[in-house]
Amino acid sequence: MADVFNVNNFVIDHVLRGMMFSSHDGSLMWSINQITEPSLSMTAENEQAVDALGTPIATFDRSKAAEFSGSNSLFDLGLYAAQNGNDKQVASDNVDTITVPVFEEFEITATATTYNLAHTPTVQPTFVYAVNGDGTTGKRYTSDPAAADDEKFTYLNGTITLPTGVTGSFIVIYDYASTSAVAVVGDAKNFPKAGRFVMEVLGTDVCDQSNLIHAYVEFPNAKLDPNVDVSFTTDTTHPFTIQAQQQYCDKDKILFRIIVPDEE
Repeated sequence: MADVFNVNNFVIDHVLRGMMFSSHDGSLMWSINQITEPSLSMTAENEQAVDALGTPIATFDRSKAAEFSGSNSLFDLGLYAAQNGNDKQVASDNVDTITVPVFEEFEITATATTYNLAHTPTVQPTFVYAVNGDGTTGKRYTSDPAAADDEKFTYLNGTITLPTGVTGSFIVIYDYASTSAVAVVGDAKNFPKAGRFVMEVLGTDVCDQSNLIHAYVEFPNAKLDPNVDVSFTTDTTHPFTIQAQQQYCDKDKILFRIIVPDEE
C-alpha cells in the first residue's frame, strides 16, 4: 500500500499570488503578486448565561468570522479599482479613450516664438501661465482668437503664440483623449463585488527544505473591505482586507480552506 500523504508542519516561504474570481461566471476579476504581511484571523461571538447575581453559568458560541489582511508592496491599480467597486479602465485605439489632464511646460525664446502642443486638446486652452524660477506660476495670459497682444495669446491648430517680445518658461493645462492610458475611478455609488479568492503560498517540507510545497488558501465567498488608505510615497505599501463570508445556502458554511496537495 502506498504511503498516505499527510503533511502536518509546513515552513512558509512567502505568498506567491492572490486572485479573485467572479461568483457569477468564474472569470478573473483582479490579481496581485507582491503580497506582504499576510495575516488570517478568526473571531467568534458568544453569549453568556448568568444567574441572578450575574455569575456566569455557561458560554454559548453564536457565530464565527474570518478575515484576511495584508499589503501589496506596490501600488496596484487593479486592486484599487476593485476596492472602489469598479474595473480598471484601459483605453485602446478607436474603441475606448480616457480623458487625461496634462501640465505641459515649454520655452519661448527670441527665435522660437511659438509652441506646438504635444496632444490635441478636447477643449481649446483658455489660459497660459508664466513659470517663475522657483517653479511657481506667475503672470496669466488669456486666449484671444484674433491676435496676441501684451496680455493675450493665440491658439490655432495646436500652436500657441505668446505676445511679441515675451520669452521665458510657461505652462499650459488642458485635457486630451488618450488611446493609450489606464484609469481607476472612485465614486460614491459602487462597492466591491463578492467573489472566490484563492491565494497561493510557497513553502517547504520541515524535514527537507529542498522539497518545495505549494499550499492554497481558498475563500469560497469573499469580499474586499472598501475602507482603505494609501499614501503616494516611494516607500508606501497598498493595504487590503478580505472578509470571508459564509455561503448561506451551503450546509457546511465554509469560510475558508487551506489545502496542501502532494505534488510529487
